[in-house]
Amino acid sequence: MSPSKGKQMQSIQAVSLVSEADAIRAFLDEKKRKRLQSNRESAKRSRVKKQRKLEDLALEKGWLLKDIEEKEKKLEHSEREWHALESENNVLMRTEKLRLAQYLNSLHLLMKNLGISYNKPERTPAEPMFNPWHVPIPNQNFGPVLASAGILRL
Repeated sequence: MSPSKGKQMQSIQAVSLVSEADAIRAFLDEKKRKRLQSNRESAKRSRVKKQRKLEDLALEKGWLLKDIEEKEKKLEHSEREWHALESENNVLMRTEKLRLAQYLNSLHLLMKNLGISYNKPERTPAEPMFNPWHVPIPNQNFGPVLASAGILRL
């Protein structure tokens, strides 16, 4: 082979290597460019999705605040009603206690006028209202309480 042909061959091989390296570089550059573009589009989708989520959360916050406000109003209304009923109940309780005390006094007077002896309990008439499970009973002998076995069946 002649020296010029060898140089030409080397030069072709060098050009071939350079063009092959350029082709690889161009291919990698294209791949990198596509990846960057894909990343930009993905980031844009993420921003849009985040913005949409933020808007949805803002709407939900508004609904929840409105719901809280409505429930607070209902609670205030219920508390006012409860206080009014409690006051009314206290008045009725005092009235009923007074009525029962007067009734008891009239029964005591009637018993006294009829000559029926009665040992007045040491408690005041209003105390059974505070302890409804303990009702004062006059000193009378009622005898034992009898029950048949059939009453106690479940």
